[in-house]
Amino acid sequence: MKAKLILMATGLLSTAMFWNCQNKGITNATPSQNTTGPVLPEKPYDYPNGDDNKATLGRVLFYDKNLSINNGVSCGSCHKQENAFCDNMQFSTGTHQRLTDRNTPSIFSKVGRMFWDGRAGNSADLALGPVKNPVEMDFSDLPALCSRLSSLDYYPLLFKNAFGTSRIDSSRIREALAAFVNNFTFSDTKFNKSKSGKAVLTAQENQGKDLFFGQALCAQCHHIDDNGSTGNGYGVADTDANIGLDATYKDQGRGKLTGNSSDNGKFMVPVLLNVEHTAPYMHDGRFKTLEEVVEHYNSKIQNHPNLDFRLRDFNGQPKKLNLTDSDKAALVAFLKTLSDNKIFTDQRFSDPFAN
Repeated sequence: MKAKLILMATGLLSTAMFWNCQNKGITNATPSQNTTGPVLPEKPYDYPNGDDNKATLGRVLFYDKNLSINNGVSCGSCHKQENAFCDNMQFSTGTHQRLTDRNTPSIFSKVGRMFWDGRAGNSADLALGPVKNPVEMDFSDLPALCSRLSSLDYYPLLFKNAFGTSRIDSSRIREALAAFVNNFTFSDTKFNKSKSGKAVLTAQENQGKDLFFGQALCAQCHHIDDNGSTGNGYGVADTDANIGLDATYKDQGRGKLTGNSSDNGKFMVPVLLNVEHTAPYMHDGRFKTLEEVVEHYNSKIQNHPNLDFRLRDFNGQPKKLNLTDSDKAALVAFLKTLSDNKIFTDQRFSDPFAN
């Protein structure tokens, strides 16, 4: 039996992760995209987690623009393999050419809360969110969506292979998408390999590592050295925090969801896996570079009432790290050791409609 990995982390991507989606009553749109069908291997790819046939179906659904009301976008339109399954824009463009209100987070296999505000408890809860979101894919009429997919000749066999019958319903769509997402286990990083002696960090990367786990305080929230049950090396991402991006937030984050003022300005702590490739950064994509991110924590934390206690000094004021230019460059160098470049080339996660 295939070993099932349960990888825990921090995006969401995003995270993070990851998606959001409601229909305006335009359910009569005629399918016009991807009608030629996906190009798939004769035998399903071997995925690390779960059932290969369900993951294969999830891969097709993930890239199929027929899941949007006007056949304009797919999940893969914002979560692009060439961008480590993020978007390279501050905000992403949805099915009606409207912009999302938060930055597209990375995708990763994790257990725990998802989306920037943590409103999904797991990948199955997350899966249909973007499909129903009026800005993203705008297809809230799930029976109409199932009817549309049933009219496409490539789905009956894919559903039969995954579930034993060709019946298409929203619960199966959700399960298949979650099965695909749960296989995003790209953690073969230089940092991970250095822990087992398979790679050697440079002097600058080691300086950054010492800062990450020490003076810079990064590891207090980003538990990349977590060895728990998985030892996956990019830690747990089931916590939220207000990191002092603003003294007054336009987007209240977790507080908007809970209605609790003590949650205002809190967002889920993102994973740092492949972080050098997932710019722009933060829930609103305000920072274009890792250097800007480091400088925020070094000198620009704002004194919001809900600022995380770990970011306050003994006088209750926002901490100043007083990092030197050499320190900041070393931290960025270390963050780049958290990349697994196979994420860009692994065919199991590529667009089957692009072949």
